[in-house]
Amino acid sequence: MPPQPASRPAAVPAPPAKPAPAWLRPVVLALTALALFSMFSAASGDADTWFHLRTGAFIVQNHKLPVPDPFSWTTNMGEPAYPGEETTRDLNLKHEWLAQVILYLVHAAGGFPAVVLFRAACLTTFCAIVGWVAWRRTGRFYLSVAAAMAAGVIARSAATDRPFLITYLLMAVTLWILERRRPLWVLPPLFVFWANAHGGYFMGWVLLGAYCGEALFLRLRKQPASDEKSLWMASLISILASGLNPTYFNVVPGMLAYRQSILQKSLKEWHSPDLWPPSWYSALLFAGAAVLLWARRRTRPSDWLLFAVFAAFSLMAQRNVILIGLIAPIVIASYLPEWKRPLPRMAEFAVPLALLAVAGERVASGNAFQFQLAAWQYPAGPVKFLKDHNVKAPMFNIYEWGGYLMWDAWPLQKTFVDGRALNESVFKDYMKIATNRGAQPLLDKYGVQVLLLEGFEYWRGTVYLLNAALFDPAQTTWKLVYQDKTGMVFMREPPPGVQPLNRDEIFVSLEAQCTDHLLHEPGKPGCALGLADLYLRIRNAARSDTWRIAYEQVLNGTFHAPSAR
Repeated sequence: MPPQPASRPAAVPAPPAKPAPAWLRPVVLALTALALFSMFSAASGDADTWFHLRTGAFIVQNHKLPVPDPFSWTTNMGEPAYPGEETTRDLNLKHEWLAQVILYLVHAAGGFPAVVLFRAACLTTFCAIVGWVAWRRTGRFYLSVAAAMAAGVIARSAATDRPFLITYLLMAVTLWILERRRPLWVLPPLFVFWANAHGGYFMGWVLLGAYCGEALFLRLRKQPASDEKSLWMASLISILASGLNPTYFNVVPGMLAYRQSILQKSLKEWHSPDLWPPSWYSALLFAGAAVLLWARRRTRPSDWLLFAVFAAFSLMAQRNVILIGLIAPIVIASYLPEWKRPLPRMAEFAVPLALLAVAGERVASGNAFQFQLAAWQYPAGPVKFLKDHNVKAPMFNIYEWGGYLMWDAWPLQKTFVDGRALNESVFKDYMKIATNRGAQPLLDKYGVQVLLLEGFEYWRGTVYLLNAALFDPAQTTWKLVYQDKTGMVFMREPPPGVQPLNRDEIFVSLEAQCTDHLLHEPGKPGCALGLADLYLRIRNAARSDTWRIAYEQVLNGTFHAPSAR
């Protein structure tokens, strides 16, 4: 007989992977909060923050709403430019009063450090709730962290100190309550608070409608939920309670009227977002839609409804892209195929390193934990000049500075225009004046005696051509009385004891303004090209070349301030 082969030893099963230490996940949660906080804690620099602070201060100090408008001297001039403008004006004066009071009280308690902290806390909580919903639906820890971070990269677009922070936070809180189905009794008082804090409370109606619609769908399929009646009752009472605010339900016609406003259409935040080149927004938008279609047989009706409505709103205006940050990460996390294998230990340890890298990049760029005001953007020097010389005459100002003037120059000076968008016909005249299209007759028509001017519209990189017109030697009506690297003051008649400056100082100020802007915001270098084009108009080829070179230097990361003229 042939020899029998030696028997092989039985295979020994591989030992189970050693679980990650118990402290790792709490550390990941802490680092996620740190990374999110770093995304939302840049210095305060939004131009609209100022008028919200001033309005909140007015309400606290006078115990009434700012109606009629006490801050602008042109609010009620001219005829309405479109049907419903009076409704929109009344809405803009009233609908954010509670959030404005909160913002002012936060500032009064801790200055701009407290304002930045408040903003970062609101948006970090928004993202945390997105992550919580993803975890509640899937039980997958790291996927939930990813959902929170995905919400964060979209929510960066809303990291400004405005009342809409309340809307985004309360949308997330409402979603949290509806997912849990408790405590539903909180919804009616929450909506009363929300409706007095910001007109965006109607987006809460969308959330209520989606979950009630889902309950109706289940009832039609003979699968009614046990808490269906409570959900419908809480939702109905919440919608009715929303009317307990100074504008009642006028937010609906007011928002519709916005679509007819030329002023609103001129603002970048009301433009439709670009879908190409790819961005975090477009990636989440298309990924969310793809996942819903792929998993259509098992998707919840509320997810379809919310995604459809929020996607439509986000495509209408850049300021609405955060809505995709709320719903898309949840949808993607909920319906992605489950990864069966446990996450390797090395990968688990890589997560906190990645989160640290996110926070570190934000710190290195100077855009994280900046608990301060970006004061370089605002005309503190020109306003001090007006105060020092008690200048009260009617003033024309650049739109972006209106809010700051409400805060720092009122009641000595009132604004010509500001970010509250109260008068369409005045704004049309403002644009003609700023771009020097029949400027002098309009300035005479309004009786303007003082011009407080910035050099550039930095988003487009264009020069306000009124500055160039004032440089013309044939122009003798306006005298330059003050200039620095933030702006210029012109007057028909200088204050007693103030000698007019040489008109060449206009270009000294324009160059200083653009230089300061390029040093602080090199990502918006258009003012250099605008200045180069302006020099060509006045036939100064040498300075034009200097600023074209400066523009190229900014793009190449080698910018140095051009030598003085």
